[in-house]
Amino acid sequence: MAVTERSFESRAALAAAIAEQLAGILRTAIAATGSASLVVPGGTTPLPVFALLATAGLDWRNVDVLPCDERWVAPDHPDSNEGSIRRHLLTGEAAAARLCALYRPLATPTAALPDVARALKEIRRPFDAVFLGMGEDGHFASLFPGRVETPPALALDGESDLMVLAEPAKGHPRIGLTLRALTDTRHLILAVTGAEKRVVLDRARANIHDDRLPVAALLRQTRVPVDIMLCP
Repeated sequence: MAVTERSFESRAALAAAIAEQLAGILRTAIAATGSASLVVPGGTTPLPVFALLATAGLDWRNVDVLPCDERWVAPDHPDSNEGSIRRHLLTGEAAAARLCALYRPLATPTAALPDVARALKEIRRPFDAVFLGMGEDGHFASLFPGRVETPPALALDGESDLMVLAEPAKGHPRIGLTLRALTDTRHLILAVTGAEKRVVLDRARANIHDDRLPVAALLRQTRVPVDIMLCP
């Protein structure tokens, strides 16, 4: 288990550190290979990071961005991760980045799986950076505790890069990347904000083989080091 941990005094300091680290990773990848790929989370935690990263002066024309998961709603819906990425990250010069959206205007996320899988194949792997958040129940991406879809999606030897929650989770059906896909990266950052989430993280680290907290599977895998970044 290769896990590092850094603590910051405020969420602003946390956001600045993550944005700086991601910008450096993407800049280095573009210089070395001509392109870069970035996986980002939904929710409110990444929004300050997005605002700073959008002004980092990168060659965004050569950056692929994709959400780690998506609620099954149209991009103009307030709960859409794609919409949030477009509003907060892909602005100004960063609007030139290529967004690999997970949502399709189809009735269900299951119906979209073949097309989304084809789109994922167009992105160079491993990803250059995966940036994740964690919920107070220990979930990340759409890997929620207590769901029958979660254990197979946590299996590193699974057959798919994508998973679906056909029944709503926190309001909506979802599509998301599996742990196999999320750990196919050169760098993985996990942001943990607030005292309650810190308690959950500590519990997962103390019970690393207990998948009742999905984040435990992320912490015990050995494919890529996890850089945990914490703040109150």
